[in-house]
Amino acid sequence: MRACYNDLQEATEEGASGVAILLARELTGYPAVLRSRKRTGFDYWLGETSDPPFRARLEVSGIVWGDESSLEARVREKELQTLRFDRAGLPSWIIVVLFQEVRAGVKRR
Repeated sequence: MRACYNDLQEATEEGASGVAILLARELTGYPAVLRSRKRTGFDYWLGETSDPPFRARLEVSGIVWGDESSLEARVREKELQTLRFDRAGLPSWIIVVLFQEVRAGVKRR
């Protein structure tokens, strides 16, 4: 089990997704119901079912090492990313997990 995520990048991505999905449900009341396609600018649809209409979008990112400024910078970067791909007109939640300090930056756009 310990060797399952020997790839630090993949472990960071998967760990951040797990934390973000739990945080998003707590903050919005909606679970992540569907993984979005590549090149959509976000990672998950939030809603009541895995069928439209969805309620919001969730963009997730993870950082292994860093500080408050690197966390804030990544949140801003992801916010711009969701703006570029905003065709649905739904709220976007950006959650960036910093594992070094066990913190998360959260932004609703």
